[in-house]
Amino acid sequence: MPSLGFVVSNSDPSLFVKQHDGHVVILLLYVDDIIIIGTDSVLVQQVIDNLGEVFDMKDMGRLAFFLGLQITYKDNGDLFISQSKYVKDLLKKAAMKSCKHCPTPYKPHTSLFKDEGTPITDPTLFRSLVGPLQYLTFTGPDIAFAVNYACQFMSNPNNAHFHLVKRIFRYLQGTLECGLTYSSTNSLEILAYSDANWASDVNTKR
Repeated sequence: MPSLGFVVSNSDPSLFVKQHDGHVVILLLYVDDIIIIGTDSVLVQQVIDNLGEVFDMKDMGRLAFFLGLQITYKDNGDLFISQSKYVKDLLKKAAMKSCKHCPTPYKPHTSLFKDEGTPITDPTLFRSLVGPLQYLTFTGPDIAFAVNYACQFMSNPNNAHFHLVKRIFRYLQGTLECGLTYSSTNSLEILAYSDANWASDVNTKR
């Protein structure tokens, strides 16, 4: 990559950036999958040709699916990113493909104790479901709190904790088509809200 003029990003070792004559090309590499974007199509094609001389490559065209992320291009230039196929696969794995949906991923004003309920004899399924749920927070920040809460019981989950995970899946059943829209016209200003309670965790008092 350095021989082609790319510099590795400080934030991600898989992300490479090339600047040339006021234009920029960004390359994201994951094992044998590559995303290449840039401000100049000629420069992007040149990078593709240069890589093709060294590696056996196939240009798949415009990005539509990458690592479970589905990309949809709107007529107005917006990008819509979702993970509906990823969710459907998880629902099938959890044997909840036909479950009824619920309006929230977490029941408000509910606290779970780490020793509450009956311990799960084999926590493998619990862990194999909660782990992939973390990846869903990329396009579903609305489940971030519930997933983070479920992750706190990974070491010794019980049936009460598993009910929490099932509720998250029921919520996902009703929000399959939800995702993130990146607008081509709106401002890049980011608005966020944060709330924190002191000593509110029933297990750690933090």
